Amino acid sequence: MWLGLKLFAAGAFEWLVRGLSAAGKWLASDWRNLAVAIVFPALLWSQLVTVPGLRADLAEAEAGLAAEQAAHLGTVNAFLAAAKQAQAEAEANARRVAREQETITDAITSDYRSALAGLRARFDRLRARNAAPSDPRHADAAGLPGLPDSAGRADAPAGEDRFPAGGALGLDDALIASEQALQLQALIDWVKAQSAVRFVPEEPR
Repeated sequence: MWLGLKLFAAGAFEWLVRGLSAAGKWLASDWRNLAVAIVFPALLWSQLVTVPGLRADLAEAEAGLAAEQAAHLGTVNAFLAAAKQAQAEAEANARRVAREQETITDAITSDYRSALAGLRARFDRLRARNAAPSDPRHADAAGLPGLPDSAGRADAPAGEDRFPAGGALGLDDALIASEQALQLQALIDWVKAQSAVRFVPEEPR
């Protein structure tokens, strides 16, 4: 066995020496052979080692870039979705506020008109009652005019600012004052109700 290994080693060494000698002669025969001998191993190394390594690095970089772009796109989409939802919530809240304000305005306007109609109806009844003859001297059984009132019972002339000289309001002035008071009260109720409207959306619990 040792002999076989020895012979094999001797043959291999001899083959190596012959190959190196032939390669040396080939390199010495032409300078271009030396250039090929230098360039070919470098090219072979680049194709077998450098290029695959660069390709692996490039693939890794491309994968990282794709992952970063996907994450960035996800962030942008999440931001756009949040902004869209916020805009929808703001628009819905604005519609709610407008509905509540309109409901308040309609209710107070309806109450005011109803109260105003009732007020004017009461004053119409007062006018009708005051216009009805209550003194038997105004007309006799035959329908003739009654005796005129004495001078002392004549209506007092109106004073300044449309108020009677005696200090009492006439029906028309009292109606105007009552209408203004009713309108002022309706306005106060409207302002209070409008100020109670919640403009900020309620926080979810």
